[in-house]
Amino acid sequence: MRKQLVAVAVVVAGATVLVGQALSNSRTDDALGVAVSPQALLLGSDQGGSVTVHTAIPLSAVDRSSIQLSGVDVVSTEADSCGNLVAKFSEDAVKAIVAPPEATLTLTGVMKDGESFAGSDTVRVVP
Repeated sequence: MRKQLVAVAVVVAGATVLVGQALSNSRTDDALGVAVSPQALLLGSDQGGSVTVHTAIPLSAVDRSSIQLSGVDVVSTEADSCGNLVAKFSEDAVKAIVAPPEATLTLTGVMKDGESFAGSDTVRVVP
C-alpha cells in the first residue's frame, strides 16, 4: 500500500510540474520565452519602478552586460527557479520609449559564446 501511495504522489508531482510549465510558457509566443511584466504600462502611474522581462534563456549562458530592452540598458539580472534569465529595466526609461495603444519591446543581448539573441513581447500602453 505504501509503495502505491508513493507512486501516486510521484505521478501527481510530475503532472503538476508539467502543467505549471505549460501555463508559464503559454504567456508568450516568443521562441525565447520573452515575457514583459507588467503587460500594461500605465504612463501616468508608478508601477513599482521596474519593468521585468522573463525568458527561457539560461542565465549562465548570457553576457549580462550586453542585455537591452529596445535600447534601454539592463539594471539588474537574476535567475528564476529554473535558472533562466530574468532582467529588470528602469520603468521610467522604458515608459519614455513607448506610446499608446501598444508597444513591442525587444530584448537583445549576446550569449557568452558570442551568439546574439533577440526576442519580443507586446504590451498595452495606457496614457
